[in-house]
Amino acid sequence: MYKETYHWIIGGLLALAAGCDGGEVGDAGDDEVALRPYGCPTWKCGFNSADVNGRSIRELNLDGAPNSDGIKITGFLAPPGLLGNYSLAVENDALIARNPSGHVLKGAQLIGATILVQAPGLLSLPVPITVLGYQEIDSWAEGAPKVPTYALLYPDLAALLGVRNVCSGNLLDTLASAATVIGGETYDLDDKTVHAGRSRWLTIACAGSAAAKMRLLGYGPQSSATTPAQRQATLKMVTADYCGGGESYTQNGTEVHWANAGGTVAPESGAHLGELEAVWSEDGALCLGSPRISGTVVDCSLPSCAGRSVADGEWVTYAAAP
Repeated sequence: MYKETYHWIIGGLLALAAGCDGGEVGDAGDDEVALRPYGCPTWKCGFNSADVNGRSIRELNLDGAPNSDGIKITGFLAPPGLLGNYSLAVENDALIARNPSGHVLKGAQLIGATILVQAPGLLSLPVPITVLGYQEIDSWAEGAPKVPTYALLYPDLAALLGVRNVCSGNLLDTLASAATVIGGETYDLDDKTVHAGRSRWLTIACAGSAAAKMRLLGYGPQSSATTPAQRQATLKMVTADYCGGGESYTQNGTEVHWANAGGTVAPESGAHLGELEAVWSEDGALCLGSPRISGTVVDCSLPSCAGRSVADGEWVTYAAAP
């Protein structure tokens, strides 16, 4: 199996740690492609949230229950040439497919597989979402295994090439067109909270979204020993939800440096750290020093970070040095 390059099927649908923080748990902003600062990698700046035909597929239920937009999985097809009734699943925060005899498809073996989803309405037809690329990328956490990512495309006659990526990235840039998968957990985009224990649900986390960054930081619910509170603290930190109520005081592409209490994530060697920004818990910032965007005025009262450290919470962040 090739692990460092995308594998592509040509034809059919396709005829052709310092970081940048994210503004929403699953939404990196409509103008992200144009506004991404030079030097900020795709997975750290990112693109738009997972979407099919104007309806969200950010969350999908493996048993066919509709998500909040009424989208539901109605079927799964193994890659062409493979016989057997395969069922889609998520294990260790990665897609797999298993048939009744116990044979499992994973990683690049899923290229060409199709997930059928359907919108509500009597006249709605199933839409095929096809896995057309697979890559394993480095985790941002020390000692963590590589993170599986997928290029997911579906037909759209209104699109220039007749197909569209669920992450709305540039089809000519494979990294821009990728998502990772989080199993058994969903996320509230308004208040930046974790909905844990949803065993038959999966989250499609597009490159640059806060959920994807959480996964890359080594906080996947299935692929780590972290708690829901630790993961929620990570979402609050990435989105700069200082007050804890869901309001994000950042914008995509803003440089920020982070370190966690477990010691698995630290600023990159040689990074020029600015002032301490905040110490973070699942409730937001425990204290506030220098906001990552200069001049930010927050709508809550937070104490100074003098005398505070990462030991007081789950994360500590530093603004970039001027």
